[in-house]
Amino acid sequence: MKVGIDLRCLQDNWRTGVGEYAWQTIQELSRLSPASELLGYTNAQGQINLPAGCAELVKISRQNYPNRLKNFSFYINWSQINDVWRRQNKNPDVLWLPNPMFVSWEQKIPAVLTVHDLSWLHWPEFFSIRSHFWYFPAVKRLLRHLPKTAWLAAVSNYTADDLTENFPNLKNRLQVIPPGVAESYFNPPSSDKQQQIMSRYGLTRPYLLTVGTIEPRKNHSFLWQIYAELLRRQSDFPYDLVMVGAWGWRTAKIRRLLQTLNLGDRLKILGYIPEQDKVFLYAGAKLFLYPSFYEGFGMPPLEAMAAGVPVLVSQTSSLPEVVGEAGLLLSPYDNQPWYESINWLLNDKSAYQDLVQAGQARAKLFNWSKTARLYLDLFNQISR
Repeated sequence: MKVGIDLRCLQDNWRTGVGEYAWQTIQELSRLSPASELLGYTNAQGQINLPAGCAELVKISRQNYPNRLKNFSFYINWSQINDVWRRQNKNPDVLWLPNPMFVSWEQKIPAVLTVHDLSWLHWPEFFSIRSHFWYFPAVKRLLRHLPKTAWLAAVSNYTADDLTENFPNLKNRLQVIPPGVAESYFNPPSSDKQQQIMSRYGLTRPYLLTVGTIEPRKNHSFLWQIYAELLRRQSDFPYDLVMVGAWGWRTAKIRRLLQTLNLGDRLKILGYIPEQDKVFLYAGAKLFLYPSFYEGFGMPPLEAMAAGVPVLVSQTSSLPEVVGEAGLLLSPYDNQPWYESINWLLNDKSAYQDLVQAGQARAKLFNWSKTARLYLDLFNQISR
């Protein structure tokens, strides 16, 4: 079977949620189905960092048009993603599109489109003006007019329900395929290596951790205010707040708030961290805090649970589905329960350990091999 894969989500400078989902799934697909031929597509410049061993297995075809021009050509159906393979006499049996974006393809080719969330539909104020007039209309049209030969993969039951509510025409062509968590998160690092990584990032005190691009949907301003209150009420509070994630979009307001809070060196904003280092950052954390307004799935809490770190997350969107009863679910609007819960867990060793064990058991329910197997079964089903 030839599987054509849109690799454009792996051309970003940093591999965040969507890219990680694609990257891990490709790795497992190549392992589970070595007889399948994986055909990658990219456009314009930008390095594709495939998993170790996959660079020889995934045959990448690149087009070198300006991205805006290529996106427009897809939007008006002037070109199709499978054109590049057709010219090589390698028509795929099935397409996998890991993220909704500007794309068009020959409709007789069955396809699977992965949808991670509909945040753009529910929280449009969190996105740029350009997205409102350029990207969002393209995604909405894609979902409303998805070819009959195409299926959707939703990363959570929440996202699946959201899709069927807003695009009821897709209800009978939808499957839930959640992400996994890498085995490396379950393996405690050696103390020497752990200390080396802590020193690299200047982490000299114990810390609370959050992970995610700094943008309005993640509700970082709420978290900073909680932390400022912890420091105000407890002058000897020993834990720093560490943030892993690059600065994103629409951040002017939260940057101003950060200046007024004056957290000094107690707040460590580390920016984007390579995946191999992120494992150590999780392992060294005391608690993981995630007050996001909206998540289609929410991989960071899952990774934290795998690493043995108790998680406190928002009781919104997909997060209750991900965390289950293995973490604390709190309102993303009321800071008092967060303040009280943080203090309780830091001082109750029994409750803390119960959440460590429950979290790791919960995280083991998710693995990338299962994710890839579900995709492989769906590819086989729709390409017959």
